[in-house]
Amino acid sequence: MKYGSTTCALEYARRGAIEEWVQLFLRNDGENLEFAEGLLLEKRYYSGPVLTDITVFGIEEGAPSYLKEADEIDRFFEVVERMKSIWADWDFPPLIVNYAFGRFEINDGRHRNIALHQMNITQAPVIFWVSSEEDHRYITELLRSTES
Repeated sequence: MKYGSTTCALEYARRGAIEEWVQLFLRNDGENLEFAEGLLLEKRYYSGPVLTDITVFGIEEGAPSYLKEADEIDRFFEVVERMKSIWADWDFPPLIVNYAFGRFEINDGRHRNIALHQMNITQAPVIFWVSSEEDHRYITELLRSTES
């Protein structure tokens, strides 16, 4: 089964199973097993997917700093360009974003985020995850305030 779509994520969320979708997506279509395993190390709180102003996350100009080799950087931007070329026909997966210590960090969806930025798209579906009840209350309140 393919899990890498916002439609699929919304269906899991409707059933109260967004954590399950995150694990299935990361272990299959998302090909991010290390992140999936890391999420299981302690209790996490999930919210979304919700349409969000992604400009609040900031954009790292150029290639992500964790890419060091020229061929890695080239491959990163090749993926971004492929995403941009199919964007109109693609039910893309939500960005997966952590909130901690007053900061947002995109943990899955760096290519999608760069593609959105380059296309001047500021709203995208996001799944937020946090590790503390305090951060969960903050995200819940933030999402409530943006609904009005």
